[in-house]
Amino acid sequence: MSAGTPPGAPRPPDLTAPAPRGWESVHFAERAPDAEALGAAGVRVAALDAAAIGSKQELMAALSEALEFPDYFGGNWDALDECLRDLGSWHEQRGHAVVIEHGEELWRREPELAGMLVRSWIDAGAAWAEKGVPFHLVFVR
Repeated sequence: MSAGTPPGAPRPPDLTAPAPRGWESVHFAERAPDAEALGAAGVRVAALDAAAIGSKQELMAALSEALEFPDYFGGNWDALDECLRDLGSWHEQRGHAVVIEHGEELWRREPELAGMLVRSWIDAGAAWAEKGVPFHLVFVR
């Protein structure tokens, strides 16, 4: 157990390791993971603030900016699916993690939007898991 984890609390996920299955690439946490340590391990961390996201367009724009999607990104779910699967073609890191601050707020305000993001992430996560690449989505309370 790490020094910062209270007794009986669930262990935080190892974001430097690939998720065994796509659905295991989505996490809920009380606090953000250590971006510096993840970066040192070769995992690119992209952070979003869900407090600033109130629509599908705002979510797509935030993801596009945080993950540096190519100009051809269409801002829809199919385009997101494609870009999530192709991240390795423009990012050389050995893994990827998107950290969504105020994630609980997004789920409360826009549950369908958050759910669609999770669906897209799980689908892409399954493809990355087959390649042995860390690929994680973390909703921070």
